[in-house]
Amino acid sequence: YNGDCFYNETVRYNKAYTENHWVSSQQPGDGMTPYWKNGYDIMLTDYPLEDGSYVCLRNVTLGYSLPKKLLQRIRLSGLRVYATGNNLAYFWTNGYRGVNPESRFTSGNYSSAMISGYQRGGFPLTSTVSVGFDLNF
Repeated sequence: YNGDCFYNETVRYNKAYTENHWVSSQQPGDGMTPYWKNGYDIMLTDYPLEDGSYVCLRNVTLGYSLPKKLLQRIRLSGLRVYATGNNLAYFWTNGYRGVNPESRFTSGNYSSAMISGYQRGGFPLTSTVSVGFDLNF
């Protein structure tokens, strides 16, 4: 249940909630996306129900240690080059309109782990990539 579709702070920045919305008979949109200010509560409909299935590539580290024979020539005992990435890729279903499939409230009525299936207040996921080397003399 994606509660984000009801709150202005999310809808204002995410056009997936308002694109093709129904305004009137003259402007029906796609006929399925309601305009939430037209006199009824969309939270009481099936509009916020979405498939929140996802797959992610969470942590990856790739590294290469140079061969000892090569390192002896330049008087090193070890050299390793590496790259690490976190939250590199998220893939979720086409019907999901949120910015983070793992988001949950951290305070209030819906913060309990006992309440499953309700989402609101997510932030976009950040990705990081670090590159480095280990040098031993």
